[in-house]
Amino acid sequence: MGREVKRVPLDFDYPLKKVWYGYQITFCHEEYEEGCERCREFARIMGIPMIEYACAPGEPCPEWKKYFKVDPPEGEGWQLWETTTEGSPVSPVFKTPEELAEWCEENATVFADIKATKKEWLEVIQGGLIAARCGPALFV
Repeated sequence: MGREVKRVPLDFDYPLKKVWYGYQITFCHEEYEEGCERCREFARIMGIPMIEYACAPGEPCPEWKKYFKVDPPEGEGWQLWETTTEGSPVSPVFKTPEELAEWCEENATVFADIKATKKEWLEVIQGGLIAARCGPALFV
């Protein structure tokens, strides 16, 4: 469906609808103009120490190679993520699955423009599958 629930810290402050750094980060000075800024922001969120690389003497960068393709930090909160792209958060972080389900009922879709009830979302959040029907088509 392109949706999943992640357990993140209650104070997780990563921007909504922005691909998580850990799913796309590459070497600093490569492929995109904001490389250093993005690497440093990822390091701040993940608590990664800074080191100096030979390619950029005098400019400390995160020692992030061991963190490549990592999930966000785990915690007590509940958050809806999209997985249609590399992966990004699409909801605020909630204290309980019920609060997330209530938010999803009004603000999220299970597929395209198909919505689900709070009860159906709660089933998804607690580990079940959701089936959305659009005419004769069934999306699982």
